[in-house]
Amino acid sequence: MLVTEVVEKARKSLEKLQNAIEDIDPQTIAMPSTISKWSIKDVLNHITIWEEEAAKAFEIWKVGIEPDWSHIAELDEFNNKTVAARRKMPLAKIRSQLPMVHNGVLENIKSVPDEEYIKRGGVPRWLIILITTHVDGHTKRILEFKGTRYMAGKESA
Repeated sequence: MLVTEVVEKARKSLEKLQNAIEDIDPQTIAMPSTISKWSIKDVLNHITIWEEEAAKAFEIWKVGIEPDWSHIAELDEFNNKTVAARRKMPLAKIRSQLPMVHNGVLENIKSVPDEEYIKRGGVPRWLIILITTHVDGHTKRILEFKGTRYMAGKESA
């Protein structure tokens, strides 16, 4: 996948996520167990955490070293621990932090010359997954929540 395609796909992924939560009230966003065991707020933190991991790993990749993911030996444990550590963060900060981190990753991707990607076999697959597929998966779950429990509850009110 070309750099421009990756950047555009990632930009659209974040836009879809932001559109999905736009009309959800803050109390519902913070409500526990709306998306499995997490709140939507937790999901937003989770996505930001992984975008930060993508940023760190990409910095390593840029100097010619494949990232070492061993600090995330147990995925569920890592996710739960890192989300819990940010649970008290205000929603406004979370909502501003995610696009800032995401756009920083995209700008970093664009800063690497095309020749480097060609030499290294393209944009790393793990990076594409973290900034597109991962976001899309969580957006889908939020939309499912909106289409069932949340919107049904709003209509009956």
